[in-house]
Amino acid sequence: MKQKNKVWIVIFLAPTLVMFALVYLGPMVLALVSSFTKWDGMQSMRFIGLENYIKIFKDSVFHAALWHTLFWALLAVAVHVPFGVLVALVLKRKRRGWRFTRSVFMLPNIISRSALALMFVFIYKPDMGILNMLLKSVGLEHLTRNWLVDSQTAFLSVTNIWLWYAAVITLIVLAELSSISSEIEDAARIDGATARQVDCFIYLPLLRRAIGTGAIVAVTSVFKEFESIYMTTNGGPGDSSMTISVMMVNKIIQSNQYGYANTLGILLLVLGILVMLFCNKLFRMDSVD
Repeated sequence: MKQKNKVWIVIFLAPTLVMFALVYLGPMVLALVSSFTKWDGMQSMRFIGLENYIKIFKDSVFHAALWHTLFWALLAVAVHVPFGVLVALVLKRKRRGWRFTRSVFMLPNIISRSALALMFVFIYKPDMGILNMLLKSVGLEHLTRNWLVDSQTAFLSVTNIWLWYAAVITLIVLAELSSISSEIEDAARIDGATARQVDCFIYLPLLRRAIGTGAIVAVTSVFKEFESIYMTTNGGPGDSSMTISVMMVNKIIQSNQYGYANTLGILLLVLGILVMLFCNKLFRMDSVD
């Protein structure tokens, strides 16, 4: 009987394993192998060893892209995730209109990144954009500028497209909050604890793993973020808003440097693994309470 069960397990797992090999494992191996070659995507690969990796770390554009990518990761952990957790804790109280607030908060995450980026292009337009028109209407005309073309504001303008839309983090935390018994809060209230004290000293410690999961989701999301930058600034002006993902695609589209681009992809993968390990350590995801 056990042998028969093993056969069925293999039969049901086989399609998934085949799809994983074709969609993930195969391209990953190809990217790793081609990162040690000079390859234009058409002709045969020419092995050049570590030349691509050495070239990348001497590339000033990569230095800017790496800094921007790491800065985005920092903002995701320090701002994006805490904001999502705060919204979840507020919604947990189920004040009047909380269902409407939850639905509205989710809307930007339903819209595709491309559509959201295009919407912000019109918001940031220098002549008829909503932001500049609003500044002019309140007498702050001296603050108006071409937000996506000015090198001092381009990166932060693109950052604003995703920074405050933390609905996924909110849903993760709300799901965890729903599993916490209300008796814990009731007992704390009987002992005189305020709502803020319950949130800080009871809920937040119990939400450690959910917050850690949200941090990993947020960081990996910003690492692969491409559409919002490509459709607004394409990494410019200069390299003031360049990230590794945009640099990688540009190397393929503009100069057919597939080997060099795959080297960037491997470095981004390694960076993602390191950040995931850091988040696991920071939030003690593997520890037992």
